[in-house]
Amino acid sequence: MIEVRVTCNDSNSYPALVDLDDQRDGFVKPWFDLDTVRRIAADTQAEADRLGHGSADTVHVLEGTVDGTGHAVVIGICWMYLGGDKHQEAVEIVQPNADGRYAVGGHEWCWYVLDEPRNPAIPAQVKRAPLPPFPGQHTA
Repeated sequence: MIEVRVTCNDSNSYPALVDLDDQRDGFVKPWFDLDTVRRIAADTQAEADRLGHGSADTVHVLEGTVDGTGHAVVIGICWMYLGGDKHQEAVEIVQPNADGRYAVGGHEWCWYVLDEPRNPAIPAQVKRAPLPPFPGQHTA
């Protein structure tokens, strides 16, 4: 995995670790540390307050202590799924990986990597052999 900066909404960007081999249509699955997940939670909740819950998924971090040990539970809510056919998929508990990082939104949020000046870093297109010319077509 490599450390990059990612976004899924052109407004907020976050540091994350990604495996560049784990892409879907150029979108990556970022893994965030808990402090970054807290920022994502605050940003998504503010967006839902501004635009309405039907327009934005939200992330929530619940924290508590059990037997002297601190724990965090990360929850993702797709508000648009509530009340519909996918209501059972509306709430997701995001489990950390072995390194304690969370894949908030996974591939579904269409996260993409930003380059140094914070432009989208689009992956290289698949190179194809040129098509043969049409009958009568002049080629350069």
